[in-house]
Amino acid sequence: MLDPQIADMEARAKAAGVKDMYDTDSGTEARARANYLRANFYPRPDIEVGSITTELCDGPRGAMELRVVRPAHGRGSATVVYFHGGGWIVGDLETHAAHAARIADEADATVINVGYRLAPEDPFPAGVDDALAATRHVWMNIAHYGGDKGKFAVAGDSAGGNLAAVAAIMCRDERIALRAQLLIYPATNLRERSEDRVHRHYFGGKALENSGSWKASPALAPSLAGLAPAILGFGKYDFLYKDNEAYAAKLRAAGNDLICREFPDLSHGFFSFTKISQASLKAAKLLCADLKQRLHG
Repeated sequence: MLDPQIADMEARAKAAGVKDMYDTDSGTEARARANYLRANFYPRPDIEVGSITTELCDGPRGAMELRVVRPAHGRGSATVVYFHGGGWIVGDLETHAAHAARIADEADATVINVGYRLAPEDPFPAGVDDALAATRHVWMNIAHYGGDKGKFAVAGDSAGGNLAAVAAIMCRDERIALRAQLLIYPATNLRERSEDRVHRHYFGGKALENSGSWKASPALAPSLAGLAPAILGFGKYDFLYKDNEAYAAKLRAAGNDLICREFPDLSHGFFSFTKISQASLKAAKLLCADLKQRLHG
């Protein structure tokens, strides 16, 4: 059964007549709806951090914003490049600030939250190109971001989980020593949902043409062998449940180290529901503990 606290939140949102955030061709309108939903139905928790600073790095199309979050306790010697969710359309450094803060606090890491470009204004491959550029930038400047090349990871939720999975493949191919990849209910095979309206916006009308690229669908990469140890977390009530099950099977078949956490009472987005759902909070903490173990041993 779906966690009652999530079910109650969903029922209240439905009763309030909240519009589907993706049922619009306007990125601005989609983001406004998403922000309203977050603020009124699952506000973000307050998580103590040591510091938060904003920096810029060179991206494929100009300066890209990075939000650097350091933990309040611990050394933060590990480094995690984090990509926020939101269907590549909504979400930003503010909406997912608590996600980055939780990972920093509970995994004892310096977390770099990446402000990648969003669709429909900047369709694929803009967001993924930004994600890969940010990963390379942090790796090349690791002394500034945590300082230990042996404790480097990527992470993301939903669309951001997709970007993290793609970044992990790039790290293997470019010999970037990735210690772990934390994939929170990631979308990994967009070819299976190429007619989805979210994906139509993301691909700028070229879903069938581009969804088969490994930079869009990491599950379709020519090889998944030799990837960094993965932590994959998803709920039984997630619309990406089969996608995540299939990716877990592919990772295992390719010989990768995998911690797969399937939560029987959770839905898509649970990492955002930790203030209103105890089951979500427990799951988020477990995934962060898994990441901490991978990073620090």
